[in-house]
Amino acid sequence: MAKIEDYKVMDEGDILKALELNIKSAVGYYDSELSQERKKVTEYYNAEKPKPAHDGNSKYVSQDVWSGVQSMSALLLETFAAGNRIVRFAPQNPDDVQTAEICSAYTDYVLHRQNDFFDVAQQVILDGLMARVGVCKIFWEMMTETQEEEFDNLTEDELDLLLSEEDLELIDSDTNEIGLMSGTVERKIDASKVCILPVSPEEFIIEAQAASLDTVDFCAHRTRKSLSELRDMGYDEDKISLIGTDHEDVELETDPEILARFEQIGGSRKNHAHGYIDQVREVLVYEAYINLDPEATGTASLYKVVKAGNQILEMEKVDRRPFICFTPLPIAHSFYGSNFAAKLIATQNAKTVLTRSILDHAVITNNPRYMVVKGGLTNPRELISNRVGGLVNVSRPDAISPMPQANLNPFIFQTIGMLDDDKEDTSSISRLSQGLNKDAVSKQNSAAMVEQLATMSQQRAKIIARNFANQFLKPLFHEAYRLIVENEQEEKVVDIAGGFVQIDPRNWKEKRDVMVEMKLGYGEQERESQKYLSLHTLMTQDPSLQPLYGIQNRYNMMKQILEQQGILNVNEYLTSPEQLPPPQPDQSAQMQMQLTAKQMELQERQTAVAEQKVATQAEQAAAKMELDAVKAQSQFALQSDQQDLREAEFEHKVKVDEGELELLKTTEDRRGIVSPTG
Repeated sequence: MAKIEDYKVMDEGDILKALELNIKSAVGYYDSELSQERKKVTEYYNAEKPKPAHDGNSKYVSQDVWSGVQSMSALLLETFAAGNRIVRFAPQNPDDVQTAEICSAYTDYVLHRQNDFFDVAQQVILDGLMARVGVCKIFWEMMTETQEEEFDNLTEDELDLLLSEEDLELIDSDTNEIGLMSGTVERKIDASKVCILPVSPEEFIIEAQAASLDTVDFCAHRTRKSLSELRDMGYDEDKISLIGTDHEDVELETDPEILARFEQIGGSRKNHAHGYIDQVREVLVYEAYINLDPEATGTASLYKVVKAGNQILEMEKVDRRPFICFTPLPIAHSFYGSNFAAKLIATQNAKTVLTRSILDHAVITNNPRYMVVKGGLTNPRELISNRVGGLVNVSRPDAISPMPQANLNPFIFQTIGMLDDDKEDTSSISRLSQGLNKDAVSKQNSAAMVEQLATMSQQRAKIIARNFANQFLKPLFHEAYRLIVENEQEEKVVDIAGGFVQIDPRNWKEKRDVMVEMKLGYGEQERESQKYLSLHTLMTQDPSLQPLYGIQNRYNMMKQILEQQGILNVNEYLTSPEQLPPPQPDQSAQMQMQLTAKQMELQERQTAVAEQKVATQAEQAAAKMELDAVKAQSQFALQSDQQDLREAEFEHKVKVDEGELELLKTTEDRRGIVSPTG
């Protein structure tokens, strides 16, 4: 066993030699085994085989390979690429629910709107069914778009301020008579994105005994590129100039699989190896992913090596391979599975032969061959000419007689029916699930029974669908998410499900768990939505459950129902409870409350008026009593005053009388005195 100190540092020549050895081994296996099988499958798919045994026989070809592949492809595409959001990222905790939903929606946006996922899925599925494995390549592509903008009547300072913006360049400008400037600027917009491309089966090579893509030591993507394309990709000009013509360039041109693919339309790839100018000369470029130890550390690591001819154009250490593969019929511990389409070739051969025999028998029966007695025809051309109503002159009555024809074997039709059953067993696509069995649609058969039979017939198809979900969809979404997190450098506002959402992938988690919700059966999505609708009805009608079924729960339930029906723009029909204004009372209830309040206010006023009236009456009674008392007191005082006045008058009168009497007495006294002396 070698020790670490025995390892040697690998130079460019050693690396190139290791690459060529792996390429030779992989290409040899591909050319000797897989390519011939795929060529044969393509010919049967295009109904070019089996060929007629004789030129005069029927040229009918049964379409079993085509119908089986197309039926399975349609079933998978309807499930995974019909616009239903079936792939989601699982939230890591209760606080991660909304972020996981945004991540799922944006990754779905990248696959379906930034890329044509339907076309990618269609080609990968067809390659998987016809070529054992379907492969796609996913990577981050740096792209820049340029956009011209015009400006008018700017001062020099304003123009300098405009040009200070990032990624803005002046193209041309003019100055008018007053010194204002007008012209055109070019703005560079970063359009980098995740790219997903299907890889043709002949372009992907892998070591012959590979168990899986994750554990393989070597795999490569080989494509034809012109020297101009290599220069645009930024490779070293000195190395490009040293790329020679490789015999493998021509071999890929004449690959039997490629020729079979374009044989129906008579197309052939134009060979630029000896083209009119060197710039368009195409060379075979290998983008290889190989485990190497160039530094002799004792541990091999994964490297991406780009090779064209005898030149290594690029070499860098990477942590993963950019390929996602789909194997419909996997074989344990093997990268390549069984060929789905090849299993239908035997059925197509047998049905074609039997159907041709039926057609040939019908033709011979309607246009039989004749036995002619030698010399019995006057003019043999009259018999050869099969003109309707034409005459045939004979020299004797028995000159012409039809050649005896054996009857058609009645077991032919039973055999064809047996082959149809065998095709259904092999492809797992029944006529019932395709809607082609007229006997299933009758009054005696209920819709539920037909639906159950169709669903049962799709069990094996579901296994293929789950292989597509686990092998292809989950790693594809996960890799797209990883590329977004690793390469997105700014916030974005995107239209997701009818609403604009601001996202910042820089703050997302590095890894997420992917879930695939797969509804494949006949009407299975409708049944799923009905299940949620029944649950909604139960929750709303059961009084004991109503307190547990709040507005947020109802919104989630209806959103799930709409999405199951294929309606993804839920926000156009439902408003999230978080966006609802504060709850307002019902107008009728509000009017009733106002009326009740008015009535209560009126009653209060009436009570207040009554109380005020009683108080007023009491005050009036008290005032009257007080007035009567004052009046009585005043009357008593008046009477007392009158009495006093009368007494005073009487006393005054007495005093007057006394005074008069006194005066009279005095007067009389004076008179008495005077009278004696006189």
